[in-house]
Amino acid sequence: MRARAIAPVGLAAAPAVTAICWALCVWEARRARAGDRPFGVALPGSGLVSQGLGDKPVRIAWLGDSLAAGLGCDHLDETPAHLTARLLERSVEVQMLAVPGSRAIQVLDEQLPQVDRGATDLVVLCVGANDVAAPTPRYLYAEQLDAILHELAPLPTVVLTLPDMSMPDRLAEPLRSLAGARARWFEAARARITAGHRHAVSVDIASRPAGVTRRAGRRMLCADRFHPGPEGYRVWAERIATVCHQMLESAPAPTLVD
Repeated sequence: MRARAIAPVGLAAAPAVTAICWALCVWEARRARAGDRPFGVALPGSGLVSQGLGDKPVRIAWLGDSLAAGLGCDHLDETPAHLTARLLERSVEVQMLAVPGSRAIQVLDEQLPQVDRGATDLVVLCVGANDVAAPTPRYLYAEQLDAILHELAPLPTVVLTLPDMSMPDRLAEPLRSLAGARARWFEAARARITAGHRHAVSVDIASRPAGVTRRAGRRMLCADRFHPGPEGYRVWAERIATVCHQMLESAPAPTLVD
């Protein structure tokens, strides 16, 4: 009898509890964004980055958000685009189109039109974290990502996974755990969409290196305690460069026209 009396009360209280939790998360998100950040804009990153084998540089276009742009680095050569270029040990020209704060819709509408398809050899795409933070429905994110990859085909495209959004300790609980769970939910959609495009390959940026604890991983964040720092981006760049090298080696040679 007591359990029956309690159950309706619990169900009736559920909307109120949800509303309180949501309000708390919004407050924590605003507080996390309100702190002093030493990085206001993305570092410019386009141009010839690395000179190596070959007369004609490989051109790599980077699309996406602040993670693609390398927000969190003090120096241009610490950004993932420049680190990746040097690790390829060949002439590389970077076209940096990523803009901090971008969601999938911005990549689709604003960044994609800037890709010079005739001169681009490979694309690196990192988008989704801002969709997780915004009220973007997962199905809409998946549709927009699918459209991005469709437009890029058949250019070889490296698609970065969503980051571990439960890692930044600038986010207080319960926002940190909720962001991490929502990111994993979006990641399942990202992986499914990417797997459906033959020209696209996923690269994991969420998992920590073997033997690195979560506490040690947080020490790899930059001064804003939100974005990766140079050490974190270096880990990413090593993974990205490995896949870029494989994709460039397997890409068909251009057809010569007399």
